[in-house]
Amino acid sequence: MPIEPHTNRLAHEQSPYLLQHASNPVAWYPWSNEAFEQGRAENKPVFVSIGYATCHWCHVMAHESFEDETVAAYLNEHYICIKVDREERPDVDAICMDVCQSLTGHGGWPLTIMMDADRRPFFAGTYFPRYSFGNRLGFLDLLQRLKEVWVLDHARVIDTAREITESLTKQAEADFRGNVPPDVIEIAVDHHKRMYDDVYGGFSVKPKFPSPHHLLLLLRSAVTLDDKGLLSMVCTTLDAMRAGGIYDQVGYGFHRYSTDRQWLVPHFEKMLYDQAMMMMAYTDAWQITRDELYRSVMVEIAEYLRREMTSESGAFFSAQDADSEGVEGKFYVWNANEWSDASPELQSLLNVRADGNFHDEATGNPSEDNIPHVEIGRLRELMSNEEWTSFRVTLLERRAQRIPPLTDDKILADWNGLMIGALARAGRAFNDLSLTTMAERAYAAFTHPVVFHRTRNGHSAVPSMLDDHAMMGWAGMELYQTTGAVSYLRDALENADIILERFADDNGALYLISRDVTDVPVRQKQGYDSAYPCGNSMAALLFASLGAITNNRRYREAAQACINTYGTQLAKYAPGFCMLLCAWDTLAVGSTEIVFNGAMDSPFITQARTYISSVYRPRAYFIHRPSDEQGASLLREASYPFDVSPENSVLICTDYTCALPITEIELLVTGY
Repeated sequence: MPIEPHTNRLAHEQSPYLLQHASNPVAWYPWSNEAFEQGRAENKPVFVSIGYATCHWCHVMAHESFEDETVAAYLNEHYICIKVDREERPDVDAICMDVCQSLTGHGGWPLTIMMDADRRPFFAGTYFPRYSFGNRLGFLDLLQRLKEVWVLDHARVIDTAREITESLTKQAEADFRGNVPPDVIEIAVDHHKRMYDDVYGGFSVKPKFPSPHHLLLLLRSAVTLDDKGLLSMVCTTLDAMRAGGIYDQVGYGFHRYSTDRQWLVPHFEKMLYDQAMMMMAYTDAWQITRDELYRSVMVEIAEYLRREMTSESGAFFSAQDADSEGVEGKFYVWNANEWSDASPELQSLLNVRADGNFHDEATGNPSEDNIPHVEIGRLRELMSNEEWTSFRVTLLERRAQRIPPLTDDKILADWNGLMIGALARAGRAFNDLSLTTMAERAYAAFTHPVVFHRTRNGHSAVPSMLDDHAMMGWAGMELYQTTGAVSYLRDALENADIILERFADDNGALYLISRDVTDVPVRQKQGYDSAYPCGNSMAALLFASLGAITNNRRYREAAQACINTYGTQLAKYAPGFCMLLCAWDTLAVGSTEIVFNGAMDSPFITQARTYISSVYRPRAYFIHRPSDEQGASLLREASYPFDVSPENSVLICTDYTCALPITEIELLVTGY
């Protein structure tokens, strides 16, 4: 297909990030065989630049270097240039990030990688400024030095590339198997207690990330261990985040992270996975505490999703940028004049001041802008403030007149799986049909079992990866428990089977990509969680859940293999595996099966489901009487006593041994 004037090959891509670079003077290729073949034909190094559409420093490097004619001319003459959207190709990103962290001791985006024509990395870095200054090497100077090395010491470059790739392969095949310490959760909890900020909440110093998957494990542990102090730590953290600038007080939803200890000044980007995981944390906290603040936060996140992050199909977009009009946070901050029609009391409550309420990061001077936030002790006062309820809508309307940040409207199967599962759980816990409907509508936008990782404008691409099957399978499992529709359970089982057939090695460890993918130098594995749970953790959780629901030993063994694969690492750094530990906890402690023997819409079953769903029981799974033989076949190994139990009854089973059927709500309330 011919390339339009003033555009490069990225003009034919669907990724919003790649399209941002389609008019660069750099002759970009997407990640493709064509690019590497061209590198081989011309004997040029391959420059791989990795970022994402809502990345602030990616924008900075693009403006400084990739839009610069001099830099572009040098790149085009001496390099083959590839742009990668890390969210579209997380497998490529994972390889390059490991190389960067190994060579430099740090990582981040944009990633700057040099490869040979065999896709083997030999240099890695992150952001480079256009010009050198002090000890900081500029991008053009870097390119010139690397070109000289490529030409004058080519054999050493190729040796380095081979050694790095061999190291990656060894790392991917490293044996971390071992027995998990029986006190592994206590080890993780103790670590978090030592890191806890007893002034502002959170379990780190600045910058502070929400890390909701950590909170999920801590909530589970607080209940299991009857540790009221730990529960207080988590609840204080949840309160502080809802009160702080990391939360969009006007439009709702969580920003990416806080740059300071106080949760005040965020990096303003909003990610779908953060909204999903935070929704889960606040749902669990509500089930434990019955604090209506937590229900309100969950409802607010759902409102934000409906308004700004939902596609016509019902599936969810990926992210919103931190920048608008070239300035980070401009869309979200306010000067005092814009609040002049609010009462002084309301301005004080939201900490709006004439000279601004935060300082410019570069100069240290007052910014004259305000990030609305409330002191943690006044948070519940804010939630019930009638003036704020009205004025917030006014502010939202005013903000709608501004130039908004970019919404990255690509639809990712894995992140949607997280959100669908979170909505299904919340819909069940709060007995809120609107949330369940959101989840079902989004789920229906995908082919099941999932086939592609990315969809945009009706175009699907990139073969599905481990995370897609694990997270969408988990979503199906949650939807089955919420709705009783056996089709969701069947989809979850099919995704689990695909994982075992296409992604598992002989020891049960899981690769990020299937055995059919051949365009990356290494098939990697990842056991630790990062900003959100990794595919291995979610697969373990899926396997453990399906093992409990179906009593199929294959899935329980698969879950245990996912965990034991990282046994020695769990012993050394348990906090890096919080979601995996949730799966381990289910296997170690044992699950409870709640069997509903009756029609979903019968009064007793409806009442029973509403009550039981509101109770925090993280190891409990809902099983619904199947309506046909196909559904019955999925549950055959569990031998649930549907036929010998009274119609409209609930059975509470442990290790597939069921207590006497319960047919009265009063008995259920006292017995559960």
